[in-house]
Amino acid sequence: MADDAQHKVSPNNPCPFLRMLVAQGLLDDRVATIGDATEVIERVAATGEGSPQLPGIAIRLIALLANGLGPGALLGNGLDGVKLDKLRDGPLDKHGAGSRILDARARVRPAELDRLKEFASLKDTAGGGREWGLDAKEITVMMDANYARAEGHRRLIDRQLMNGEWPVLLDVMGKDGKHGRYLSLREIRALFVERRLPARMMKRLGRRG
Repeated sequence: MADDAQHKVSPNNPCPFLRMLVAQGLLDDRVATIGDATEVIERVAATGEGSPQLPGIAIRLIALLANGLGPGALLGNGLDGVKLDKLRDGPLDKHGAGSRILDARARVRPAELDRLKEFASLKDTAGGGREWGLDAKEITVMMDANYARAEGHRRLIDRQLMNGEWPVLLDVMGKDGKHGRYLSLREIRALFVERRLPARMMKRLGRRG
């Protein structure tokens, strides 16, 4: 989907994967029922290599908590759905304790995106090529470094929240190379900058990239 054909995404949605789903018209920018959000995320995840299956119960719980932990927020999400344009400053927002690739207005910081290469290495693709990527160990090192540099304005839970982000992206968008699964830096850049999935996943989803 070309940029001019993409759906508008609120800057108050700080999650790159959810921003992609909205931009591609798979989820509404304002509100999505927990059932709809779960179905879309599971369906998109299954287009990855090896048809990864994400736990629906975990997705539903995250969606329920995403807009706040108070009784009103929980009831609202349970009855009306998760408000994707109001995720910023919610309980899952790490406020700069993560990768910092997106700023507070959801604009890409090129230097932070380029920083991923500091933790990556050249991977041998299944087809015999080579590209820069992040495997599970490198992702853990990166997340630890992100948490360490946020000293003074981080929460204890922030490091645990990271475990539900990059490792899950590895499961969903990862490529099976000759020496294991990895995230392609080229495809991660496309997710953040162009708000699109890898072409191989778009094809399985029945959509044009």
